[in-house]
Amino acid sequence: MTTIVGIQGDEFAVICADSRVTTSDDSSHIGTLREGSGKLAQNGNYIIGAAGDVRAINILHHVFQPPTPPQNLRSRKLDQFFTSKFVPSLRECFDSQGYSVPEREDKEHIAEQGSSIIVAINSQIYVVESDYSWSSEASGLYSLGSGSSFALGAMSVLVRNKKLNSQQAKSLALRALAVSSKYDPGTGAPYQAFVQGQKIGTKRRKAV
Repeated sequence: MTTIVGIQGDEFAVICADSRVTTSDDSSHIGTLREGSGKLAQNGNYIIGAAGDVRAINILHHVFQPPTPPQNLRSRKLDQFFTSKFVPSLRECFDSQGYSVPEREDKEHIAEQGSSIIVAINSQIYVVESDYSWSSEASGLYSLGSGSSFALGAMSVLVRNKKLNSQQAKSLALRALAVSSKYDPGTGAPYQAFVQGQKIGTKRRKAV
């Protein structure tokens, strides 16, 4: 159970996540990830997080060594780098760690894993799905996990067509997480917030 949100700005990317986890299919046991083991992390030049399995989070934070992107790569060339370099590297890492769907006759894709991955690179947000396809949202608003619909609705109202700076976007993303936590039992404080595109620290704060 998770809610991760992102806001894509002109020169920045904001990604925020909750810290609640469940340890059984029926969500009978609810826990909180300790500080330093959250759903998002800075990994080299990337901000990377996962909605789905805690195993994916563990691998992304402690094993995965993503390729270093050229600093000024943008737009189509960045898409090409992400497709040809980052995604194959991610798949190779997951496979080597045993985190992939076992071979079966009804398997829909050659490669599959069990989570949705959100990535910020050069201030651009990408979402990698379980079949290793990726997308970037035209609206600039991203929401993953069990509370995603509540958070996305809140962000749509809060952001609308406003021209935001990174601090404003971070504040609105955290407010959206707080809204999601009121309606989704799988979402809860404390929250992580990462901003890429300017020098700003990482912060954790409780719901308001």
